[in-house]
Amino acid sequence: MTPTHAQAMGTQDAEPLPGDMRRMLLRYMPDAVDEMEEAVRSGLPHYTHLVDGTHGYSLRQIIDRTVSCFVSVHDATRPGSVATAEIIALYERIGARHGRLGCSLDVLRDALDLAGRVACRRLIKDAYRLHWPAPLLATLTEDTFALIKTAVAAASRGYAEERHRAPLDVQRDRLRDALVADPDGRTRSLAELAAAADWRLPGTLAVLALPPGDHPQTHVLPPEVLADRSPAAPYLVLPNPRTPGPRWLPRTVGAALGPVVPPDRGAVSLRWARRGLALVERGALPAAAPLRCVDHVAALTAFRSGDLLEAAAAELLGPLLALPPRRREPLLETLLVYLRCGDNAVLTAYRLHVHEQTVRYRLRQISQLTDGACPDPERHLETMLVLTWLLSPGAADPPAAGGHATAGPAPGTTGASTPARPRRV
Repeated sequence: MTPTHAQAMGTQDAEPLPGDMRRMLLRYMPDAVDEMEEAVRSGLPHYTHLVDGTHGYSLRQIIDRTVSCFVSVHDATRPGSVATAEIIALYERIGARHGRLGCSLDVLRDALDLAGRVACRRLIKDAYRLHWPAPLLATLTEDTFALIKTAVAAASRGYAEERHRAPLDVQRDRLRDALVADPDGRTRSLAELAAAADWRLPGTLAVLALPPGDHPQTHVLPPEVLADRSPAAPYLVLPNPRTPGPRWLPRTVGAALGPVVPPDRGAVSLRWARRGLALVERGALPAAAPLRCVDHVAALTAFRSGDLLEAAAAELLGPLLALPPRRREPLLETLLVYLRCGDNAVLTAYRLHVHEQTVRYRLRQISQLTDGACPDPERHLETMLVLTWLLSPGAADPPAAGGHATAGPAPGTTGASTPARPRRV
């Protein structure tokens, strides 16, 4: 959506706010998003499942994106039309989802009305508390309603375009959405949806999550593959993925293939595919073409349980974590490879490209530092999970014994971070 389109809808660049006031809005934005989400979920409990999962967005992410764009509209360093275009693109996709599911846009208007009331109430409260000029409060309130009007207009256009598409394409998109939805969110059976889409329901399926911006139409795919074309979070539903094999599978570097599951468990495959994709993007997993999540169970499990592994690290590894990185990392790396090699020092040396005596010396150091408690034969699995988490690029710094991580991203999160150096593990 271009700025010209945005202006045609009646939106113009808003007056920029003073920098300190814009920073204040950003500071209180998480609390405002919390309140808006609660208002929509409690006021429209049967609606939120339609919004959750819209092209990879949850209800909270949609509200957060909308509020962020509202603040960006008033940013003197950024053209307001850019933020408006983002809102238009987002709500066109939301409207299209309503069209595919046959859901009226009235409920979307109700949701925006609930969120808008919360926004206005907070703006009024802040205006009185911080002594804003009356014209400023009026401008922000008017801009709130203008943003809602823009969102509704964009959703209406997306809804109308979706309803006018070829009937079979609409049915296939409805089926695709149902295959990756939680069972409780389905209004029709998969068999019924598959029949309407002229699609044979497979015995198994898997979901391939593509990197943002990788459009499915750039790949030559069999007709039975169902594609989500969202530029933000595209994915493919692959029926019977073990049958066709890799001959036609997109060789996109950075893509992640979720586990093979029964057709009513597609949400599981999509969820793990996106978790794998997130770890590829932050450098914690290799950018294969594509990466298979079932080949990286330890890393995926470790990063989903980072807070628990952080607490267990001090108990399992003790004094090793207090060493400086140049001493600690070779010992931890050697221990992990040694456990993976079934306590075979010769194979460990081969995989680490060091001498066998170097491996045995490091193992003696580990035993001395831990008073012989590590490695514990009965706790190999827990130790390997902790080491996998600690040694993965992008992980937090190891906690000191009895302490907490001192730097790096929160364990188990999927946000972007600066990857650490790759390891040979």
